[in-house]
Amino acid sequence: MNQNATEPVAAAESLAEVPEHVLRGLPEEVRLFPSAVDKTRIGVWATKPILKGKKFGPFVGDKKKRSQVKNNVYMWEVYYPNLGWMCIDATDPEKGNWLRYVNWACSGEEQNLFPLEINRAIYYKTLKPIAPGEELLVWYNGEDNPEIAAAIEEERASARSKRSSPKSRKDQVEHAAGSSFYVGPFRNPMVSAHVCLPGSQRALPDQC
Repeated sequence: MNQNATEPVAAAESLAEVPEHVLRGLPEEVRLFPSAVDKTRIGVWATKPILKGKKFGPFVGDKKKRSQVKNNVYMWEVYYPNLGWMCIDATDPEKGNWLRYVNWACSGEEQNLFPLEINRAIYYKTLKPIAPGEELLVWYNGEDNPEIAAAIEEERASARSKRSSPKSRKDQVEHAAGSSFYVGPFRNPMVSAHVCLPGSQRALPDQC
């Protein structure tokens, strides 16, 4: 999901080119309009108030090895114990969902979403209330941001609670090969300056 790629600049996105399945999958609180942070991109805008702590996702795309990725604009990379790092690539709009159109914030003040990896899938969670007419903008500050650290710990506490529930224990016995609730590492696969693992330091997007 980095627009500061080294590849040739792509043509501006058009609302007319957004796949029907993406439009059908939009939550009732948001709509797609041209982005305010990048004039070549479509953005996601709130049409109704969105509360702090609202979770959207997962981010959808093709799962592939890093060597198979040709464009780093619309993707995340997730670690699988049995496969290593795998890219979730939504470069092709037909393979992605509406989260593909969420753009990067240009500053911490603009950021209203942060990404979170749960059970090997990427979700976006609201960091603050979002008012109608605001664009949804994501950034990953790592756990150095106290609010994000608290939200991640909340997810981990929820994971521990779910794992200890009778239903969870039963499911883990019945599906021993499956994965239990997990909050873990992820990254932007090719431009390390734009997404970092928890605890590391990175600069904000320089195109802003």
